Amino acid sequence: MIIFLGKKYKIVYLCFCFYFIFCINIFSEDTIPVENTSSQPIENALDQPIEDAASQDEILSSQKVTLDYKDAELSSVLRSLAYSYKLNLVTTKDMSGKVTITLRDVPVAQALDAILRINGYNYMLKDNLIYVLPGPGINSLNMQSFSFKLKYITVVEAKELLQKVLSEKGDIRTNESTNNIVITDFPESLDKVKILLKDIDVPPLQVLIEAKILDITSSDLENFGVTYSMEYKPIGDNTGLFKRNTAGTSEEIDTTTTLAGPSSTLSGGQLKLNAFAIKGFTASATIDALVRDDKAHLLASPSISTLNGKEARIIIGEKYPYKEKTQTTTGTTETTKFVDVGTTLRVTPQVSEDGWITMVIHPEVSSVSASLDAGPRITTREADATVRIADGDTLVIGGLISNKDDAKKGGIPILSDIPIIGVLFSNKSVDGEQKELTVFITPHIIRTKEEAAAYGTVSKDEVYLSLEQTATRNYVTKMLEIAGNLESKDSAVSKYKTKTQRMGEALDIYDEIVRKYPDARGADVALYRIGYIYYAEFKDYDLAKEKFNELLSLYPRSSYRKEAAAYLKKLEQRLKK
Repeated sequence: MIIFLGKKYKIVYLCFCFYFIFCINIFSEDTIPVENTSSQPIENALDQPIEDAASQDEILSSQKVTLDYKDAELSSVLRSLAYSYKLNLVTTKDMSGKVTITLRDVPVAQALDAILRINGYNYMLKDNLIYVLPGPGINSLNMQSFSFKLKYITVVEAKELLQKVLSEKGDIRTNESTNNIVITDFPESLDKVKILLKDIDVPPLQVLIEAKILDITSSDLENFGVTYSMEYKPIGDNTGLFKRNTAGTSEEIDTTTTLAGPSSTLSGGQLKLNAFAIKGFTASATIDALVRDDKAHLLASPSISTLNGKEARIIIGEKYPYKEKTQTTTGTTETTKFVDVGTTLRVTPQVSEDGWITMVIHPEVSSVSASLDAGPRITTREADATVRIADGDTLVIGGLISNKDDAKKGGIPILSDIPIIGVLFSNKSVDGEQKELTVFITPHIIRTKEEAAAYGTVSKDEVYLSLEQTATRNYVTKMLEIAGNLESKDSAVSKYKTKTQRMGEALDIYDEIVRKYPDARGADVALYRIGYIYYAEFKDYDLAKEKFNELLSLYPRSSYRKEAAAYLKKLEQRLKK
């Protein structure tokens, strides 16, 4: 039939045939994309109407695809898949990337995931629509906010820990006054944040540090020497030593020979003789003779609790002020600064999972030896140590010893070498000093009863009870010392007080110990002293008998039972009379 058509109609007819065949190939459901090596984009399939709105989840999981692309645009490949498999696909306008891929009979879901993942994209299915978004592992289109009130850690610490868990679009806002944290991100990231918060916002362990600091100073000082002064000065018509009249002449001799003790740290103990005077001639001698033996003991028993990983610092001393000058363009400014002087202990504990404690320790004992224009010159003894110790064990740091042994001797040649008499023409000093610092540290992990039962350690209540008992024992010991000083008339607290006043104040202290701390170590001593004062000082035998009987009844293991029984026998004999 085409033979009978004109030339013009033949051309139209052939074009129509080619167009018909082309349309059949495009709209065929069995067409499989083949290798595309051209740079021309694939036709926009999303612009074509979708005839069958089948379940996207079913299409993704049940249908399989075979793909073969080389350097194809990502958007073109997605459009081809969307049209060929009736995918309801939604992408961002700025999507970019190329794909080179060869797949044989794989599920559409797996193929779509592979194509997107290598270009930094992912997809999610919502309401039968497939959304393609940037970033891996995004399971929701809409970002959500989550507020959490932290109980134990600060929002600053939490923000630093959570920052890396969030996605690129995630955000963290903090409120330090209420310790609240607000996080905005995709639900998948928020789920990770919630899990992490449960792990990090937990009550931190506390460590109780019991320390004993013993500082012993022993010094032996000796200073000896003689200073001679001689003067010859006749006056008027007095005859001098050689029986001559000294009127109109000047005869004077004034000399001093100093052999004083050379010690600069020890002064005093001088004996001066001025009794020698003959005819205008006078002589005096000043003898330095002093020996001193010093023994000083400093004992501190502080206890302090700190959080795991936080430094605990104990300072027993004073703040020494000094001036600091600063030169500026307008002049000189002067400010007052302070430096800690005394006994200092710094401890940073770190508790491990096995119950051991790693401690960074810095004990220091310092004192001001001189005050200079540049500031104070400080003498110090200190040590740094990092140790690992079990809960409840005691660490001892000792051997911080400083020794000073200075000996000086001088004298007049020849005269100082004469036996016995030479002592009067020589001087000598000995300065000896020894200092030793010893530190005892005992850490305790403070746990709840449940944690203590699980770990087999001491619980928090038991630690606090032990601490309370230690404090009570120290208080009772100190009060017994004060009461004992009141009983002694030679102590400083007893000066300017009558005997009745001293004994009355001592009775009040002993009575307070017995009433408030009957179970404390030393309570039996206080009760015994009450009975003794009533018996020996106030002659109140009935009260004395009552107190001694009370001692025998309440404290069957007291070391004062024998003395109390002996006084009871004396009281019975006295009361019978």
